[in-house]
Amino acid sequence: MTAPAPTARPTAAPAPAAPPHDPPDASPRALLWWALRARRRDLALAALFFSTHQLGEALVPVVVGAAVGDAVQDGTPDELAGWLGLLAADFLLLSLSYRFGARAAQRAAQHAEHLARGRLTAAVLRPTGGVRLLPGDLLSRAAGDASRVGACARTLASTVAAVVVLLAATLLLVRISPLLGALVVVGTAALLAAQNRLSGTLRRTSAAEQARQADAAALAEDLVRGLRVLKGIGAERTVAADYARVSRDAVLAARRAASAEAALLSLGTVFTGLYLTAVAAAGGSLALDGRLGLGEFIAALGLARFVIGPMRVVAAARAGYARAIASAGRVHEVLTTPPAVTDLGGVTGVASGDEALAGGGGGAGRVALARTGAGGGVGRLGSAGTGTGGGAGRVASVGTKAGGDARSGADDGDGAGFGVGDGGEDGFGVLRDGGGGGRGAGIGVGDGCAVGAGAGAGAGAGGPVGDGWGVEFRGVRLADGFVLDARVPGGSLTGLVCDAPAVAEAVAALLARESDPAGGTVLLGGTDLAALPLDTLRATALVCPHEPALLPGTLGDNLGALSDDPATTAEAARAALADQVVDAAPHGADTSVGDRGETLSGGQRQRVALARALAARAPVLVLHDPTTAVDAATEHTVADRVRRARAGRTTLVVTNSPAWLARCAHVVHLHGAPGAERRDTGTHASLLAESPAYRRTVTR
Repeated sequence: MTAPAPTARPTAAPAPAAPPHDPPDASPRALLWWALRARRRDLALAALFFSTHQLGEALVPVVVGAAVGDAVQDGTPDELAGWLGLLAADFLLLSLSYRFGARAAQRAAQHAEHLARGRLTAAVLRPTGGVRLLPGDLLSRAAGDASRVGACARTLASTVAAVVVLLAATLLLVRISPLLGALVVVGTAALLAAQNRLSGTLRRTSAAEQARQADAAALAEDLVRGLRVLKGIGAERTVAADYARVSRDAVLAARRAASAEAALLSLGTVFTGLYLTAVAAAGGSLALDGRLGLGEFIAALGLARFVIGPMRVVAAARAGYARAIASAGRVHEVLTTPPAVTDLGGVTGVASGDEALAGGGGGAGRVALARTGAGGGVGRLGSAGTGTGGGAGRVASVGTKAGGDARSGADDGDGAGFGVGDGGEDGFGVLRDGGGGGRGAGIGVGDGCAVGAGAGAGAGAGGPVGDGWGVEFRGVRLADGFVLDARVPGGSLTGLVCDAPAVAEAVAALLARESDPAGGTVLLGGTDLAALPLDTLRATALVCPHEPALLPGTLGDNLGALSDDPATTAEAARAALADQVVDAAPHGADTSVGDRGETLSGGQRQRVALARALAARAPVLVLHDPTTAVDAATEHTVADRVRRARAGRTTLVVTNSPAWLARCAHVVHLHGAPGAERRDTGTHASLLAESPAYRRTVTR
């Protein structure tokens, strides 16, 4: 649920600007390298320090060989001590280099992982929606897949260092013997070519492994959430068998991925073993022929033995990169999921100086909404205008009682606001609030002192809003082919009865604009929902779904999540009987609700969620089966209190509960078969008396 604020009548937004091109979403590979490039400084430091460490290790056999060769040729103790000192300095250098390199690599990995997880989270939480994956699947992508993307940073830094030291070792071996240097080059090239043919298999098996693990995590999350219900119907064995099957599939996929990775690594081991054998044979032959001295032979064998490590790093890098690409592909799949709806909001009205603002006035601009408190309060003017030679500005105005407090005003009090528009142009707004409703005017003053003005409708949150907040469905195509034509009058409690549960869910989703209808139009206050900015819509109409999620934290945190006023929160808690939940909790309002409210019963969760929604005092509130988990007596009490608490505001209850429907001023019943559906309207009592279909629905 989104915390709403009292707003004025929403106004249609202009066409949105074209979204900028986003390179990270171009492909999984682009996403991976975007995350890595974002930490290029840390990666460069890690590669530098790791390279220094590897070069220091490569110098160890060279220094030892030189020291031995010098000693054999009657070197002095001072010369030997010098070689030993050089060796000690080399060990100190490589030790410190690894320490700082590991730190930089870890920073790069953690930040790259965080960037990938942040991109995924932003896609899931975007106002336009569209991502329908199960929570367990999303958790797997945000944890395991993002972690593999980050791990690629460490792999990249280590691989760069390995390549550097391979080049350095090859050059040293070429100085000792061109034949030995050629063996290193040929062995490394053959290793990379062979691994390239196997990496595609690893990418595919790794992606399948992550997908099966996500399936298991999603099923486990569903089972934990519905454990009480499953026990109640005796379905433990059935669901346990389902989870065992999904878990076996995940294990088999993990085995296939591990086998592919093992094949890739074992290939590297075989090649490095063959390479070392060839170098030892060639070097021994050269030493026996006298073409290599003893010191050179020791240095050559030491270097040949040492470069096995970097060659293995290069071998493992291909496997790590393949896994990272597979995981980046799963993150990329979420990022490129098309939005469920289009947001026309967030665009300030900017136009040339001679254009006219629709609704009156000179210049150009847009009045998005005017927010007022009861009889004045805090006012907000959504935009300013531009005149000839003037710039565009967006005004945030404060409505004040004439000569009075900036946060309060009497009925019919004048409110004035002042703001600075985008680009530095000054804008002035004037808002007049007549208690329950009024008009607002926005004036933008540009650089040339030209003025653009327009009128915007305002509604005071403190008084009745009447029919201005009515909801209307015009030929709206719902789930299973149903078509809904209905009107929800403003300022009253209306019930919507749907025989098909999928239809009821679709209505709630449409009003929250989690989806758009396949056909027809949904109007709020006479304006098409699709023409409203999402922030305006969701600040005006609050939808409380059938299974609302409680937030991590305490009862008090959840009850006050959508309200800053303790008195309003307490009033809402009493209306929903959530105050009884607080009184029964071991630590009162400070009692933790656990993950998704797991410490509470189903009825307690519903009452807390309902109180949270009521505390928002949204102009339009949509409740979908808000009390299905409470007993009949409690449901009657809650329904009656909510009716009184929402008096004068528009409330739509999507339910089949007689307790709620009996308190509705207006009831719509959608029933029948798709294409031949019927819409019976009236009061609960009249429909019970006149409609057999309605009686069957609400009394079964």
